[in-house]
Amino acid sequence: MKIISLFLFMIPLLCFSQSEVRLEYWENGNVLSQVNYIDGIRDGSTRYYFKNGVLMTEGFFLKGKMKGVWISYYDNGQIKQKGKYENRNNSIYSQKTGKWNSYNKEGEVISESSIILGIENIKYFNKDGSIQSKLINGC
Repeated sequence: MKIISLFLFMIPLLCFSQSEVRLEYWENGNVLSQVNYIDGIRDGSTRYYFKNGVLMTEGFFLKGKMKGVWISYYDNGQIKQKGKYENRNNSIYSQKTGKWNSYNKEGEVISESSIILGIENIKYFNKDGSIQSKLINGC
């Protein structure tokens, strides 16, 4: 009986939440953005595009906060930056966390970051892959 009561209580909650995908367009007719919303708050997959139709950025929102892996691209389709966001302690903004890589337009790694509790350690690379410099503890 408790399960049935719980189920009957949940039906209105599920039925009344408003889910939609909002599309915006460039003046040339190409898609500018494709964003999922639930009850007017960004929630779900999100994609932004260059004017030429190539994917610019893709990621995920959870209750209005950036969450999980986000990838940015160059206008030639190569990955520009890739890393993860998380939201701690119900703060207003999400923070970069974990491993973040940045690439040049040819797809070569130009920097690699490790971010733990907001402190970033970065390695910058030369064209040959050797380490150019390091920033430890954000300095």
